[in-house]
Amino acid sequence: MTTKATSPALVFALCFIAGLCEGYDLQSAGIAAPKFAPVFHLDPTHLGWVFSASTFGLFIGALTGGRLADRIGRRSVLIASMLIFGLFSIGTALVTDTNSLLLMRFLTGLGLGGAMPNLIALTAEAGKPERAAMRVTMLSSAMPFGGFLVGALMVARPDIDWKTVFWIGGLAPIAVAALMLFTLPESDAFRHNRTHGIRANIPEALAGEKRLASTLLMWTAAFFTSLALYLLINWLPSLLVSKGFLRPDASKIIMVLTLGGAASGFVFGALARVRRRGVLHLLTWLGMMASVAGMAVVSHDIALACLAGFGIGFFLSGGGFLLYALATELYPSAGRATGLGFLVGASRLGAVAGPLLAGVLLTADRDASEVMLSLVPLIAVALVAALFLSGGRHVGQTVAQ
Repeated sequence: MTTKATSPALVFALCFIAGLCEGYDLQSAGIAAPKFAPVFHLDPTHLGWVFSASTFGLFIGALTGGRLADRIGRRSVLIASMLIFGLFSIGTALVTDTNSLLLMRFLTGLGLGGAMPNLIALTAEAGKPERAAMRVTMLSSAMPFGGFLVGALMVARPDIDWKTVFWIGGLAPIAVAALMLFTLPESDAFRHNRTHGIRANIPEALAGEKRLASTLLMWTAAFFTSLALYLLINWLPSLLVSKGFLRPDASKIIMVLTLGGAASGFVFGALARVRRRGVLHLLTWLGMMASVAGMAVVSHDIALACLAGFGIGFFLSGGGFLLYALATELYPSAGRATGLGFLVGASRLGAVAGPLLAGVLLTADRDASEVMLSLVPLIAVALVAALFLSGGRHVGQTVAQ
């Protein structure tokens, strides 16, 4: 592997393309669910388990992948993770029973989880440290844009077979992993730490230099924000249909939601370095609550539903992007991937809880509006944590090298 200085543009471009693949696979199950659920005779509770299987795998993959990245390198772990979630996405298209479906989604999640902290760490560590938060936030827009692509595919080809959705989601990351094998350089910061024997154990990475309070606040905000986002990503198509929207219209609303998430990365990237982050966090999480409440009360008006969907994608995704950017500033390079992996893990616990919560509420005969309104107080908890976080000592510091 070359020892030349890292090219920030090359790293960003490769990680952005990988993020597109990740976003596509993260949303593919939710988009394809209305088609494969009848095939496997899945009721809402069992469908919730299918959604949560991949996110539980993602939780384990994030913790493992982040820790391995600080020990053996970001590049190798990222490439391996891309191959894993690509292969098991293809495996999803080949299943013939519910147990196999659950296993494939769990294994796909392992790869998705391992990739995410490494995408963020590589991007943060390529280029000027003071611009890392901006780069990471803009990179994060690749994931909802990848979700937008799968939504656009379903709108353009409403008759597409659900297996084709997963074949595309498997072949693309395998091709990108092959490209990375020959073109992606290792992080300069990781090479420096390895050369000088600089390492951080897990407690030191997460809680050293009085980082414990900031870490716990970040986990809390990430958990509840992700719970709301992934409940809606996975269940919104079905919830909209139950509210009386036609299935093609529901697909359009989901596509607008993911487009809002993609747009937020560039907007919040420009705002990532503002000094008054408390105000930014307040407006962001209030925007989440307003958008979710708006979607809950809208009825048969596709224009208003699209507006609420754009707001959901924009604010929920944007809040998550801000947390990832803050994490690159909070954790030193020797433990950055570990810190990011645990943050992604906290986020994925929320992503596991969200679909399960919706399944339980729907099984208990709660209607679609009640399910969505139940998210508002949970987002309020995330808001409180984010406001305390924005006043922390570590927040806003330049990325530690």
